[in-house]
Order: sequence, then structure tokens, then C-alpha cells
Amino acid sequence: MITRFHHISFKHAFDGVTYAFKTQPNFKVHTYIFILTSFFAYYLQISVFEYLIILLISALVFSVEMINTSLEALSDEVSGGEWKQFIKVAKDCSSGAVLIASTFAVVIGLIIFLPRVF
Repeated sequence: MITRFHHISFKHAFDGVTYAFKTQPNFKVHTYIFILTSFFAYYLQISVFEYLIILLISALVFSVEMINTSLEALSDEVSGGEWKQFIKVAKDCSSGAVLIASTFAVVIGLIIFLPRVF
């Protein structure tokens, strides 16, 4: 049973996704690449298992991107716009996490799609 509390929680969660999509250029890029990948997955008739792997790595990329966005927003609020060494480290590490997840997503995509293309 979904209570009013759950309804509000879902609303806030969707607000977060909407905020990330509207304000983060990389989130939009990830979204478009996911749509394109899904199209090619259908067109090239990859297996269900392979598509599940694509869904999983895509969820990871989207999640890490949102964590990065939230950490950047919180850091900016806490620092008041002032440069601070540890905030730089936190931002660099969180964006590095997105880079790692995205790089592995590309590698997984190449492993799945290249044999079908060639």
C-alpha cells in the first residue's frame, strides 16, 4: 500500500531526475546515448541477457551522474562559492566516478555491438 509519504517521496525523486535532466548537459548526453543504444539493441536483435547488462550499466551511469550532481550542489552550497581544497577533491572524485562508469559502459557496448556490426 502506497501511503501519502511514499507518494511525496516519489515526487521528490522524480523532481531530482527532472532537475538533473534539465540542468546537467552530461545527463542529457547519457539519456540520448541510452536511447540510441536501445534502438541499436532492438535493430541488431541482441539477446535479453545482453540487454539486461546494458540496462544495468546504464542505471549505474545515471545513478552515479545524479550522485555527482547532488554532491556538486551540496558542495557549492556549503562553500558559498569559495574555493576549498577538499571540496575540489570531492567534486573531482565524484566526476571521476562518472568517467569510470561511462568508460566501462562504452567498453561493454563495444563488446556487445561490435561483433554484430562486423
